[in-house]
Amino acid sequence: MNKHLRAVCMDIEKGQELDRSLPVFINQLINLYSQYAEVKFTIHYYTFYEYYTETFPNGWEEDGLLEEFNLLLKEYFLGGEAGSKTEEGIARLHALRNSCIQKMQVLTAYTDIFQVYEYVLNRIEHRFKEAEKEPSAEEFVQSAMAYIFDTQDNVVVNGKIKEVLGQLPIRMTKQRYFELLKSSIALYKDGDKSALDSFLYMIKTCSMLYDTEEMKEYPYLLNLRKEFEGEKYKEITKERYEELTKLLEVSAVYINTRVDFYFGLQECINDLYVMLLSSPYIYMEGGYKLENLKGEMKYLILPQDMDKLRDIIGGVNNKFLAKGAEPLGEEMEEKLFYTEGKQEVLMEELSKLEAYLPEVKGRYGDLIEGLMLGPVFNSVLLSEKLLSSSLFIDLEKADKEEKVQEEDIIKAQDEVLSELSRLFSESERAVTRAIMANTLSKLPVFFKNQSEMKEYIESSLEQCQDQAEKTACIHIIQSFFDN
Repeated sequence: MNKHLRAVCMDIEKGQELDRSLPVFINQLINLYSQYAEVKFTIHYYTFYEYYTETFPNGWEEDGLLEEFNLLLKEYFLGGEAGSKTEEGIARLHALRNSCIQKMQVLTAYTDIFQVYEYVLNRIEHRFKEAEKEPSAEEFVQSAMAYIFDTQDNVVVNGKIKEVLGQLPIRMTKQRYFELLKSSIALYKDGDKSALDSFLYMIKTCSMLYDTEEMKEYPYLLNLRKEFEGEKYKEITKERYEELTKLLEVSAVYINTRVDFYFGLQECINDLYVMLLSSPYIYMEGGYKLENLKGEMKYLILPQDMDKLRDIIGGVNNKFLAKGAEPLGEEMEEKLFYTEGKQEVLMEELSKLEAYLPEVKGRYGDLIEGLMLGPVFNSVLLSEKLLSSSLFIDLEKADKEEKVQEEDIIKAQDEVLSELSRLFSESERAVTRAIMANTLSKLPVFFKNQSEMKEYIESSLEQCQDQAEKTACIHIIQSFFDN
């Protein structure tokens, strides 16, 4: 951070000269977001093209959103200007972003569905293998406890507890399971409704309750799900087990291919979103200044050098729209060297300024509106979200939310338990246990101390009379120790 900005930030902390310091802070931050997003986008758009042409040299059936994105980029950034045209571009890009999020939600739901069936098949595997030497129950429990509690970091310990819990044989009653689920939902009372909604969404996806019309957009996955649903796992043959295992492997490749694609596209969308949001506000004299060792103020990126970024973006865009698989060439690669090191420096500067955002937002909201800085400050707050590590963050989440009331808790509990009861009544016992294991590993840790955790592990193993299932659980959990 240069000395001028340090002084501005000190004034903001002290509440001094705010009519001068707030405009400088906000304008510098939106300018910094703009440059960071454009450098980041240049690098990512370039590498995304390379990934796409290598992965799909002959095109792809799901490239509709990518084509729409490339047309938006050409029209509203490469050929657009700040103003009403930019607002139109932002609206269209926002809709495209939501479409990408919807795709990822469907793919996440299918991933969780097939993880449940993977759990079932893993516990069948050892029916068709020769018995192997295993540690005694006492030795295994000791190893598991040593693995879980080998650190004083409670976050790590809780993560390991959930990891082990998700693989142990499930022998608790449905009543006890439902009590744990109800208790976990009740913890959200008086909290933000969005937090409860996120928890319920996670529970529904990992228990195969999430179901939308959009899931029909993947008939291959939909039909595969029906095939697994109709299987009799208690009577399964070795040949059928091997066939279903291969189908799981194929489905994983199918889903991961699409997840990788939409992750890459979403990062491009988020960067362009920031570039469009900031375009009406960035300095005409161009750029964010740093202080060199001599105390001189120098542009990090010279205004004329921004043209190099546009050249790369425009070149990649033309390649995409040509719908070929031609390499980008050495000249384009040489231009990309210009970005080297700049993203890291911009990120470091951003982190310093972003540290003041909560205070500015919390203390000076009314003053910012009074200074006519509301629109640009809203763009700053949106940019912060878009450039965060949460690619699929909800941009429409309200800052001040409704709190969860008692009736909200009761309604959520009744709904989830009713749907799970129905699902369990329609499912084989092995599938029911897989769903219980998958959801238990997502709940807050319900053990009060190490003794309770140890007793649970011992009880799970003792009550499991299926040797193949017990062997599978032990092997899977032991792999955690090895890794």
